[in-house]
Amino acid sequence: MRKLMIGAALLLALAWAGWQVVAKERLAATGRPVLFELGTVDPRSLIQGDYMILGYRVAQEVEARGGELPPRGELAVLVGPDGVARSARPYIAGGDLAAGEVRVDYHTGGWRIAVGPESFFFQEGEAETFAAARYAELRVSPEGEALLVALRDERREVLGRPAVR
Repeated sequence: MRKLMIGAALLLALAWAGWQVVAKERLAATGRPVLFELGTVDPRSLIQGDYMILGYRVAQEVEARGGELPPRGELAVLVGPDGVARSARPYIAGGDLAAGEVRVDYHTGGWRIAVGPESFFFQEGEAETFAAARYAELRVSPEGEALLVALRDERREVLGRPAVR
């Protein structure tokens, strides 16, 4: 009986992991592409390998305006015709979105707001390539989930190999 329980738990864990992979692949393929201008970027870590800590300009602007935000929630992000996020405001569930706005989930990482992944790992020796990053391309679902698929330079060209092909 114990082996059966362990086997069932293992099967359940593998099924959940597989479902997560499929969901992320679906979001990468069907999500709305939105370019978020990067604010602060910290390019290296000797202990964890090569990676960048990403700061999103619209999230930094929300922080700068002040006000109390819950640890998790949604922002209404205004996206310009060029696909670049222009501004953001807190979104209240059930509220209306203005023309050009999309919902994007956020969380507070202790001391700042993040609308997407807070870090981007890359292969050793590629730091110079990614130092030119000015935009993060996120794919956003209608429910507000965001997935980082690429970093882009000031001309909005993909840097390195895109995470999604």
